[in-house]
Amino acid sequence: MMLPTRRRPTAVLRNFPETRWDVDRLFDELLGRPFVTMGPGGPEADFYETEDDFVLELNLPGFDLDEVEVNLEQGVLSISGEHAVEKEEKGTYHLRERGWQRFTRSFSVPHSIDAESVDASFHKGVLTVKLPKAAEAKPRRIEIKGS
Repeated sequence: MMLPTRRRPTAVLRNFPETRWDVDRLFDELLGRPFVTMGPGGPEADFYETEDDFVLELNLPGFDLDEVEVNLEQGVLSISGEHAVEKEEKGTYHLRERGWQRFTRSFSVPHSIDAESVDASFHKGVLTVKLPKAAEAKPRRIEIKGS
C-alpha cells in the first residue's frame, strides 16, 4: 500500500529558473532566435533610495543608447531594448546566443516622485534612471518653538 505524500510548494519552485531556461531554449529552437538571453529576469538591476532620489541602475552590456527606451506611466517605469548583431558565419554553430537580444523590465515606482524631473543617462553599458522625490515627500525638520 502506497502512502500519500505531500509535496512542499518550495520544492516545486526551487527548480523554476532552470525550467524557465528550458522553455526559453525551446522557443529559441522553434523561432530560430533567442527569446530571452539576458538572464532569468532580464538585465540585472539595482533600485535604491538616497535622500533626494530613487535610483534605478540597469546593466545593459553591448547595447547602444538608441536601442533602449524608458517610459514612465501611471507609477510604472518600463525599460525595453532590442539589440541585433550582424551574424558573421565563422563555422558550424552548436549554440548561438550572442546575435540578438530583447528585453522588457517594469518597476513600480513610489507615487511620491516628481515625474516631470525624471532623468536617465547611459554610460559604459549601465542605464541610470533618477526619480527625484517630490518636495512634500522629502523629510523636513520642524522647529519647535518655546514659550
